[in-house]
Amino acid sequence: MTINEVLVLQKAVRERLNGLKGLRSEVSKSETLFYAKDEKKVTEPQYDVKAVDAKIVELEMWLFKADSAVKQANATTQVPIESNVDSLLAGLV
Repeated sequence: MTINEVLVLQKAVRERLNGLKGLRSEVSKSETLFYAKDEKKVTEPQYDVKAVDAKIVELEMWLFKADSAVKQANATTQVPIESNVDSLLAGLV
């Protein structure tokens, strides 16, 4: 996988991760209100919270590994460009 492919995939995984975190906190339950003598609210889980958490951890671990691999590749990759830093950063004459 190229660095560019990893960076693009990281973005998609981050979006998926944000969606799953929202799912875990907002949509993972179904609420029903009963109006009778006593108002009653019933909450039923719609997804297995452990499965959602496991997927979140899996995606977070992949992001950590991908980020580490990209940084390691960037640290060892030489860019073939010639430049004179002194002249590039010199002030105006």
